[in-house]
Amino acid sequence: MASVGSILGGAFGLLRERPGSVAIWAVTYCVGALAISLVMGFVVAGTVMPISADPSTAMSVWAGPMFSLMLLMNLLLLFLVVVLMNAVFRVMLRPQEGGFAFMRIGMDEFRMFGLVIMVCVAAFAAILVGELLLLLVITVLGFALGTSMITGAISFLLFLAFVCAVVWAEVRISLIFPLTFHRRRISVDAAWELTRGRFWMLFACYFLITLIFAVAIGIVVSFVMGDYFAALIAANGDQEQMRAAAEAFAARQFAMPLVNQILFGVVGAIFFAAGLALGPGLLASATRELLGDESEASVFAAESDGSVVD
Repeated sequence: MASVGSILGGAFGLLRERPGSVAIWAVTYCVGALAISLVMGFVVAGTVMPISADPSTAMSVWAGPMFSLMLLMNLLLLFLVVVLMNAVFRVMLRPQEGGFAFMRIGMDEFRMFGLVIMVCVAAFAAILVGELLLLLVITVLGFALGTSMITGAISFLLFLAFVCAVVWAEVRISLIFPLTFHRRRISVDAAWELTRGRFWMLFACYFLITLIFAVAIGIVVSFVMGDYFAALIAANGDQEQMRAAAEAFAARQFAMPLVNQILFGVVGAIFFAAGLALGPGLLASATRELLGDESEASVFAAESDGSVVD
């Protein structure tokens, strides 16, 4: 029986049972991201800097080949993330396939890459349309009721309802990625069906993981930037003091010893490894637990009427 405890247990179990694979994923991402960043840095330095004296020429370069190259580099980084995400799905949903740290490059990865882009574009378009409609409704209310506390309260409630609707839709569609990997096909209807009646359970899982990461990130940020934040508070809005605090913080970062830089890199890798296990790992764990609750014939009944997108 799927529960918040069993789903979270599966995600945390990945860290406990596959520490070697998790470490390899973190190193792979760090090396790949560093290589892509170096290529982008070298290209920018070699192409833009020599012509920086001519803004129009620099702009034409950015609008043409440079933009295409930057887009390609970012797509490569996204594909790397997809490969690692699929490795997490593989170790939890199809462990018999094996592989080096369960990483592969095949049709599963290309299918997932296309799905990620499709979902991102669709989500962006849907949220944009929703925001425009919300703005239109609030504007009409403003003209009809005028500026008053009632108008403000109604506008706030409409905004809150919009945020809740977005969260609800995201939770309902959240298992599309591991489910697509499991079924080897893009199953939009099946993902929606699998989460039916499980919203609050899934929301609780996502909320707890988000809370854990928020607290951990808050601790790290306060340790790294605590003095800077304290200086900003002490400045009390004074622009000169705030600028001096920012310059002092930047100077400390540039003067940071190599040992500290390596330490921060290791901490970043640990956060990424934990993010893989408790992000995609949580989605895969939820999919595995929910699929165990009922037969696939009932969960994927949408396939029988041809409503599944291949």
